[in-house]
Amino acid sequence: MKTKSERFDRSGDGLKGAVIATLGLLLLACGGGSDHDDGGEAPPALTLSVLSSDPGRVTGGDMRVRLHAGESLRPAVRVRVDGAELPESLDLQARDGDLSGVISGLPLGPARVEVEATTVNGDARRATVDVVNHPAAGPVFSGPHLMPFECRTVESDLGAPLDGDCSVERRVDYFYFNQAGERLALTDPYGPRPSDLATTTTLEGDTVPYIVRVESGTLNRSIYRIAVLEDPTAEGAWNDGAWNGRLVFRLGESTAAQYNQGDNDFGEVFKDSAARTAIASGYGYIISTLNVNKVNVNDVVAAETMMMVKERFIEGYGVPLWMVGLGGSGGAIQQMLIAQNYPGLLDGLLPGAAFPDVFGTAQAVSDCRLLNRYFTAHPADDATRQAFEGHLPGTCRNWDFGNGDAILADDGSASPACGLQNASLVYDPVTNPDGVRCSIYDININTLGIDPDTGIVRRPLDNVGVQYGLEALRASDISVDEFLDVNEGVGGFDADGNLAAERTVAGSQALALAYARGRVGSGGGGLATVPIFHRRFYAEPAGDIHTIYNDIQIREKLIRENGNADNQVIWLFPRPELAVLRGFGQEQQEALSELSEQVSRQQFDLMRQWLDALVADPAPLSAAKVVAHKPATAVDACWRVDNGERVNEVATFDGDGVCNGLYPKTPTPRIAAGGPVVDDIIKCELRPTDGFDYGEVFFDGGQWDRLNTIFPDGVCDYSRKGVGQRSVEGTWLDYSSAQR
Repeated sequence: MKTKSERFDRSGDGLKGAVIATLGLLLLACGGGSDHDDGGEAPPALTLSVLSSDPGRVTGGDMRVRLHAGESLRPAVRVRVDGAELPESLDLQARDGDLSGVISGLPLGPARVEVEATTVNGDARRATVDVVNHPAAGPVFSGPHLMPFECRTVESDLGAPLDGDCSVERRVDYFYFNQAGERLALTDPYGPRPSDLATTTTLEGDTVPYIVRVESGTLNRSIYRIAVLEDPTAEGAWNDGAWNGRLVFRLGESTAAQYNQGDNDFGEVFKDSAARTAIASGYGYIISTLNVNKVNVNDVVAAETMMMVKERFIEGYGVPLWMVGLGGSGGAIQQMLIAQNYPGLLDGLLPGAAFPDVFGTAQAVSDCRLLNRYFTAHPADDATRQAFEGHLPGTCRNWDFGNGDAILADDGSASPACGLQNASLVYDPVTNPDGVRCSIYDININTLGIDPDTGIVRRPLDNVGVQYGLEALRASDISVDEFLDVNEGVGGFDADGNLAAERTVAGSQALALAYARGRVGSGGGGLATVPIFHRRFYAEPAGDIHTIYNDIQIREKLIRENGNADNQVIWLFPRPELAVLRGFGQEQQEALSELSEQVSRQQFDLMRQWLDALVADPAPLSAAKVVAHKPATAVDACWRVDNGERVNEVATFDGDGVCNGLYPKTPTPRIAAGGPVVDDIIKCELRPTDGFDYGEVFFDGGQWDRLNTIFPDGVCDYSRKGVGQRSVEGTWLDYSSAQR
């Protein structure tokens, strides 16, 4: 009878997880002798593969390996590291003649690991693998650590940090759910079970005690928690009987520039119904503070942290069938960028309320802030505002005062400033000009570098040449004078994130780096070979900043880079609050809330079916394979707010259709200014003004002169690529040599 880990811990048979990343890196070494006469034919070589990570990206001194020799091997093996033998032989788990287990005690840096195994016939076999081991506190490929950096282990109930990297000792706690659905601490996990212990049914149909093992620790300066069902039998032994072999990695919301570790507690593991449902069904469930976008807005560090936590899971629990990302808003941003830039970490994406990236979103936030400040000083009716802002009334106002500082400010206006309890570290132009700045660009210093002309981190943000309200002018929805007034007075931001009369100017180097290094979502990289299943609530009439247009923007990028977006599914659902706005009663609101939960479960189950089918297919991973295994009901759809009816319909930006009629998409300010739907031109190429661009709209002589005074260098030419715009230069980019 195989254990659960043995059933899942396989390679070379179509399984994914960390195995896929290492199959191409298997190292063979022939060695040893044979006491039998095989007619001169060489005995099968021993194959040594690293399962927990790429061999060049091992962390913390441990790695899970597999040995294969084409014939059965004895469990005990000898291990040498750079020629020095480990003190004791290592006993690995045997499965179908192969061996699998964890090698520990690797030194920092490059090392050659040699393993000697013996077949059941007594023949010695040897294999080697070259690895590079990195500190458990990182970094691996993200470059020099962000500094300063405040610890939050005490706030997370993990005690005082052990070092300057905010490390703590790994620990395991157990919780159980009682028959009333309450979560309680299981203080004696190896003793008699509580009388009120509930049971739960796993994905595989097994009824098991509803006991959850939660491992807590720090990796890459991040606090992680791993939760999985377990009926513990003995201290130090992992009973995998309830794990269903699959992983959910939850990524957190929002966006902010913070210089701290972030905090979480045990409640964070179980905080919503999606988490509780996944854990109760036997999924491994992971959270990590640096995979929360409002704590860490650097997707390279987020990918590195995910890699290290996933590595830890594989070493401690086994190789998963697959790992899916789950999370909305900023959590969706991390999913999209990690899958694009560091493919193989996530096998599927479940982004909710998605934005494609941070830097492109900052452009929309910047425009909203500028326009809202203009209209605050020069009041206008909602129709006029929407002509320039694109969004429904209230959205740009919410971007400005509710969220803008967290994305754009350098002046420490967030509270506490830069997420630092020690405010003396924060930049002030007068009192502390050398302090740290609170912008998303500064957190990404290893990507962008320092601008030698300004002495601060390069900023890919620009609005030179943007004709705000151009589409409304062409449609005669606003007057020429209204158009000129706004564009003359909208202004921009200075280097400190303060409003300025002049427009914002980005340097060409900042733009080139942002595009080439993947900080702007491109639709390329690894995104074509991963299922992407969006779910978005519609609440834009209430000024929700999570506008549904973003799903279409992502689709347009996928089509541009890959020729299609067949691996993307978009579900649009009315937010329960929308029922209130439309005057529905309490009964209908409750029905809509229940339907929302049902739709979430349906989506998750379809993603499970999709990924299970991919795993079962031994063919190499490809875009065609991903699309071929998409479930038949995983198609674009929206749900009616009045009766909850599902409408299957291809999601588009505009045009006829039931879904667009129910939930019209509003453009960003740049699209309202004539920009493309893909909306990823941060700085446009300029061309001279031309009267033909304005259709039937007439400028008199004074207005035309004024237009050219506002745009002395020309206006945006959206028929061309943006300044510095280019494809991502590659995946798994390494910033270790970044200079500051």
